[in-house]
Amino acid sequence: MKNLILKSLLVGSLLASSAFGYEASSVKVNVMAYKTKAKSGVAITFDKVSLSIKKNTDFAKFITSAEVSIDVNSINSKMKFRDNNIKATLFKIANISEVKAKVLKVTGNDKTGTLDVEVSMNNVKKIIPMKYTVSSGTLKADGVLDILDFAMSKSYAAFAAKCKGFHGGKSFSDVALSFSLPFTK
Repeated sequence: MKNLILKSLLVGSLLASSAFGYEASSVKVNVMAYKTKAKSGVAITFDKVSLSIKKNTDFAKFITSAEVSIDVNSINSKMKFRDNNIKATLFKIANISEVKAKVLKVTGNDKTGTLDVEVSMNNVKKIIPMKYTVSSGTLKADGVLDILDFAMSKSYAAFAAKCKGFHGGKSFSDVALSFSLPFTK
């Protein structure tokens, strides 16, 4: 009888601890690229983003377990012609098929803070600082990435030349990077 009670308590505590962990199954990645001297924004998303994240009761450990893989050929700017130009220059010339990212560090709490996100592209890894907020069960993070930091000067020059007429002669290598990660607890 004593064993049965102990086993019941053990099973109950295991179930209780796993029932209150943070978990997520999807992430949305957004990029705001810029063109023209007025720095007009072009909103871009990716339709194929894979997320790997481990359930955890600790918010920081949950977030630092996050890794994503972005299929660059799933770029979606809501204009097929533009998507094809980006793929043919920025990504194809640099031979890039995916971008990987993982959260290395969380500074803050389950409401607000900063993230150090390691982005891997074109065999180059850079840490991108991102500010985040959490509201209604969704973490939203924002940062800035410069394409030229990823050894992409040749492909960027081809992109800028191809789009010169569409961009009023001015393209920008820095892009606003954001992601939203809905989660449950």
